[in-house]
Amino acid sequence: MRRAASSLGYVLIGLAAALLGFAMLASRANVSALERPDQWALDWQTLWRGPLTPGTELPLLLVRVDDAALEALGGRVPDRAEIARAVQALQAGGARAVALDILLLPGGGTAEGSAALAAAMKACACTLIPFSLPDDGKLDATAAPAPVLAQALLRYDDEAALARSEGYYRPHRLVAPEAGLAEAAAALGHISVRPEADGSLRRDLPLLRLNGEVYPSMPLRLAAFARGADWKQARARFGAEFSVGNAVQSRLDELSRLGVNYYGPSGSFDSIGFADLLAGRVDRSRLQGRVAVVGVSALAAGDHVPTPFDARLPGMERIATVTDNLLTGRSLVRPVWGGAAELAAVLLLPFAAVVLLARRPLGVALAAIVIGTLALLAGVQWAFESRYFVFALAPPLVALLTATLGGSALRAGIEQGQRRLAARQLAASEQRYALAAQGANDGLWDWDLTTDEVYYSPRWLALMGLSAAEAGHAIQAWTQPLEPSMRHAFEDELQAHLEGRSLQFHQVLHFHQGGQERWLLARGLAVREDGKPVRMAGSLTDISESQRLQQQISFDALHDRLTGLANRVLFREQLTQLLTGVPAPETGLLLLGLDGFRALNEAHGPVVGDAVLTELGARLKAAFGARHLVARIGPDQFALLLAGGDSAADLGRRVQALLQSPFNVATPMLQLTAGLSWAQRRHGPASADELMAAAEGALARAKAGGPGQTHEFDPAEQLVEQSRRWLRDAIDAALASGTQFELHYQPFVRLADRALLGFEALIRWKHPERGLIMPGDFIPVAEASGQICAIGRWALLEAAAQLRRWQPLGFTGEVAVNLSGVQLERDLELLGDARATLAALGDVPTHRLKLEVTESMAMANPQRSAEVLQELARMGFKLSIDDFGTGYSSLAYLHRFPFDTLKVDRSFVIRLAAGREAQEIVRTIVGLGAALGKQTLAEGVEDEKQAALLQQLGVEVGQGWLFAKALPEAQATEAIKNAPWRR
Repeated sequence: MRRAASSLGYVLIGLAAALLGFAMLASRANVSALERPDQWALDWQTLWRGPLTPGTELPLLLVRVDDAALEALGGRVPDRAEIARAVQALQAGGARAVALDILLLPGGGTAEGSAALAAAMKACACTLIPFSLPDDGKLDATAAPAPVLAQALLRYDDEAALARSEGYYRPHRLVAPEAGLAEAAAALGHISVRPEADGSLRRDLPLLRLNGEVYPSMPLRLAAFARGADWKQARARFGAEFSVGNAVQSRLDELSRLGVNYYGPSGSFDSIGFADLLAGRVDRSRLQGRVAVVGVSALAAGDHVPTPFDARLPGMERIATVTDNLLTGRSLVRPVWGGAAELAAVLLLPFAAVVLLARRPLGVALAAIVIGTLALLAGVQWAFESRYFVFALAPPLVALLTATLGGSALRAGIEQGQRRLAARQLAASEQRYALAAQGANDGLWDWDLTTDEVYYSPRWLALMGLSAAEAGHAIQAWTQPLEPSMRHAFEDELQAHLEGRSLQFHQVLHFHQGGQERWLLARGLAVREDGKPVRMAGSLTDISESQRLQQQISFDALHDRLTGLANRVLFREQLTQLLTGVPAPETGLLLLGLDGFRALNEAHGPVVGDAVLTELGARLKAAFGARHLVARIGPDQFALLLAGGDSAADLGRRVQALLQSPFNVATPMLQLTAGLSWAQRRHGPASADELMAAAEGALARAKAGGPGQTHEFDPAEQLVEQSRRWLRDAIDAALASGTQFELHYQPFVRLADRALLGFEALIRWKHPERGLIMPGDFIPVAEASGQICAIGRWALLEAAAQLRRWQPLGFTGEVAVNLSGVQLERDLELLGDARATLAALGDVPTHRLKLEVTESMAMANPQRSAEVLQELARMGFKLSIDDFGTGYSSLAYLHRFPFDTLKVDRSFVIRLAAGREAQEIVRTIVGLGAALGKQTLAEGVEDEKQAALLQQLGVEVGQGWLFAKALPEAQATEAIKNAPWRR
């Protein structure tokens, strides 16, 4: 109960911590205070990484209006004419693009200066100027000037994400540059940002919407221009990504922001002074191919932002940083799977912490949590530095810290409760021990190692057979009744425990006392102070009865309980040992099996049967036990182990002689016989199992020969048995596969016009390895094993299915299937198969399926056969008697068999041309059939002469190779369509 409560407490702490982390994760985008820890974490990651070098493919150049430039200009900012000269100088130096980080508002300069700047910008065709989209004031719906409107994105997706981003920053109005300057600019971009609570700008706003139009930021527009991208290809999927063809591509966070990857403190980018540029003191090579950003960096200017590296980074350098991030693909992004990873961390880390705190020692658990956290942070830092990925670290870390603190507190409370419970249990245990010691039957001992005195209880003294005076108070009292070897073992085990090499002292003492074997179990445990044993106490238990029982169990495992002889397991082990190395050819076994032992048990009862087995075992052991291992290996089987030099035949005769004396176990005394067999290494079997199997097979053949027979193992007989066993296994496999057996069909033909009347279905076996196996090779084995019933069932169902397949062809003839004598004997099973065949026939009339039985089969048990055949006839099946004239049918029974057809055996057909005897027999059969109203069919018709003669004798139907051999299904189907033998 307490464990369940503590487990529930850990689960609740993990759940609460996970919910706290989840709440932080879900609300951080809308609550700036929740986002602040992640901002601090990002600054820490940036500082840990250190400065980066700006890109070199499209290098940026800062043109600083610094304090030196202000001093050169008389303490004022450059006017537009001076800015125009700077643009011209940059153009002349081969600058790729010029971005002015100066708002050129209407009225901010003289008309001449504005005109000069517009002219320079048009001549350069590479100048970008900013506009502002502030979020203050009233919402202004005034249309944007055409040059600004031309910068708006033509394609963007996900209106819902755009609406979420407007919850973070939504412009209210447009502060546009002077119209003439806007028209002269090559491109424009906004410079609006949202400073965070500490004044830093960790996110850039690349896309802002005002009055239904989405405008790019100056860094975004500058990067696309520097790449020479077609701005009309610009496309944004808010909350996901932004691209300008293949030139500029970047991911956006869930609020459509761009993470700023600061490179270092102020001065990380190459820069020149504005005054130096106007004075011509700048080498043109420094301007060639550069993307220049012109802006104010003087300390007195207010456009400075704090970064992880610098407390006052000029705004122009921030624009350069964001632009270079876009050009080099180093913008800080949250990966597509970032949200799932953060959620997984929030949910899994707290539960991992509470599992560790619940199942591991506190120190190990806290160390694992710290190491795991450090590994997680290292992985996050690696992703930040190598892939520029950023994650929300605060929610999972807060959840982990909460779970760790809560789990630690719960564990401390649980351990405190466990200590109080342990104290109560100890007191109760001591009380129980005192009571148990009084009522226990064990001896107790207590050794004070500091004084080297031992207390022995009265029960201990009784078990050891010592008096108090003999035992004294010395530890040596333990070894007084022991043999030297047992004494040394006891002393070694005791010393090992005192030295701390065992957790508990445990030793079995074995000695003789009063003419009996005694086994005592000595146990003890040492109490240590500063690692040294100072006291040791324990018990002494009498285990004599359990040891005797164990010995009996061990004996029973290898011996027969009834006779006391070795059992099959021990006999096999001994035979295996004899076969190791180079065994003698005579090595093997002689097997004895009592004849009629089951009948003896049934007639006289199991008590007499057990008495016979006991007396026979005693006779065998007395006669042969000195030289041979005698074992009982079966209910009525005994075995003798044969070693080198033994004559199995002589030994068999001696065993048979033992059985000549009657067994005086019943009235009158019993005279028994037994079958004997033997198998030896010289016969071929190499292992114990093979020898025992060979002897058992030989014993089965000996018993098959009658009572008291002897049979020596013959390897040739084993090969035959193996062949039969293979056939039985292969038949089972063929029946299971359902594809190896198939029916071939031999036609029945009316002799008068050669019309097709039906087919006899003949089974064929196409084995996957042996090929075609004819029925004569496997049917006898199947009949002996009983598998013929399953084969017969399959043949009936397959014939029924074939009749249904031929039904659409207009075939109205019949198909005859042969029954086996085994099927007829198992009449209930046959009738069940017949009912299943009726169901398989469906709408095919039952009389079109004919069942054939041989004359001798029917006469084996004529009364029962008549009953079964009459039941089959009542079901609607036609019946045919096969091989008629070759058996010994009685006319008295023949009229009771409901046959429809008498089949004249092929032996008579073959002899038709030899003389009148065969013809008269056939004529008699035809006459008998006519008298009984039966159809006559002759099988084995091979030529036209036979067919003509049979027709003259009155035979109506013929079957044989004259018309066709047994045909596969496809050929039989073709014969139905076009019988080639028709006249």
